[in-house]
Formats: sequence, C-alpha cells, structure tokens
Amino acid sequence: MGSTKTNARGRQLQEVINEGYLNCINDVSTTFEKNDYEVKIDWILASQPLHSLISNVETHPTIGTLSGHKPSTFDIPIGTEPKPASPRLSLNFKAVHWPKFKNKLNEQLMLWNKHRSINSESDIEEYTSFITNSITTATRFCKNDMR
Repeated sequence: MGSTKTNARGRQLQEVINEGYLNCINDVSTTFEKNDYEVKIDWILASQPLHSLISNVETHPTIGTLSGHKPSTFDIPIGTEPKPASPRLSLNFKAVHWPKFKNKLNEQLMLWNKHRSINSESDIEEYTSFITNSITTATRFCKNDMR
C-alpha cells in the first residue's frame, strides 16, 4: 500500500491498519502524479461505523497545482438531528398594549388575600410564586400583541 518510498512512520500507519484500529477505503486510483510518475499516496482512513458509510469515492485530475496531488472526494450519508426549539420566549415589548397588560395583571393580583400575613420563609416563597404567576398570566394574555 502506498509509495515504494514509504518511511518508518508510513510502516507504523500500515501496522495500525493491519491491526484493525482503522480501515482503509480501497480505491485503486492514483492520487499523485508528477512527470511520468504516478502512485497512490493519499488514503481515506476511517474507523467503524463511519467506514461502512463512505461511498462514491472519486479521485479527480490535478487542479493546476504544482504539487501533483489529485483531490479525492467521497460521500457520507449522515444527517444532523433537528435543533430543539428554544424554551425561551422572545417578546417585542414595544408592541405591547400596556393598558391591556396592566388591567390583566391587576385582575390577577386582586386574587391574593390582602389580609394574609407573611411570617415565614414558605409564606415568602408562596407570595413570590403568586406574583410570578400573575405576571406570567398577564404576559400570556397579551403575548399575541408582543410578537
């Protein structure tokens, strides 16, 4: 495999391939051409399962470069998973009908028992949740105005 001028590093790579850590795509096309000398010195290496997906291997004529190397192309028929929708809600606050939002928020806030005292950490948590839910409800009520 490769050039007759293979050095020690090339022989080490050949050993890795022979041991099965990498697979070589078998394509007989030469990948280097200079004067009257042609040889396959460029190889496509892949591990499994990628190796079994590679198809349509082609070696193209030199593209005017002086190096003599021919470009190789191949297909890997894999796609990407669709990006999940962002959980963030993007709102345009300039488009909000603020009186509508304010009225809905006031309506929600009126549901809180004003005579209830807040004496503990759990009371604070409950009140905070109530305020947050009130704002969220008013926002949802006006969200078509915000887009």
